[in-house]
Amino acid sequence: MQNIVKNAQALAILLAGMVLSFLFFFQDVVVDLRDHFASGQGYSDGELIHLVFEAIAVIVLLFGILAMRQYTAMLTAENERKKTQLSALKEDFDDLIVRRFEQWGLTGAERDVALLLLRGLNTADIAKMRSTSVGTVKVQSHNVFQKAGVTSRVEFMSLFMDEFIDVGLGSTPT
Repeated sequence: MQNIVKNAQALAILLAGMVLSFLFFFQDVVVDLRDHFASGQGYSDGELIHLVFEAIAVIVLLFGILAMRQYTAMLTAENERKKTQLSALKEDFDDLIVRRFEQWGLTGAERDVALLLLRGLNTADIAKMRSTSVGTVKVQSHNVFQKAGVTSRVEFMSLFMDEFIDVGLGSTPT
């Protein structure tokens, strides 16, 4: 059931099925009532129970359709709100990175290495991407860590994660 809720196409098919069921039962109740009133016949106990159950099905399906549409609209609005919030947080994080790099006085090469470190790349991959030697990347990494006041990749990444969490919570990072 959870997979159906996550799949918009499946929800649309389910809603269409509910609408078709509603229309079928609604039409059946209307035709049944019309035919009985036109003929002047009364309902037997069995027919009356059948009609009541069909009428209940019509009402339940109608409320189900309305509730599903409202719930889908709410989920769509929540999704848009989360996308906007995530975009704002990403911009805040990008601004935070730029400010920190400026505060620490990183060179252009050190900025590049620092960004790649934050993305979790290893020294060999950074060297390959930057067309430089592993030794050069190690020196640049060491310089970044020293200017940032940390001694390892984990501390470096943790520094940004701690500040990013502060940004996400609405605090002003130092």
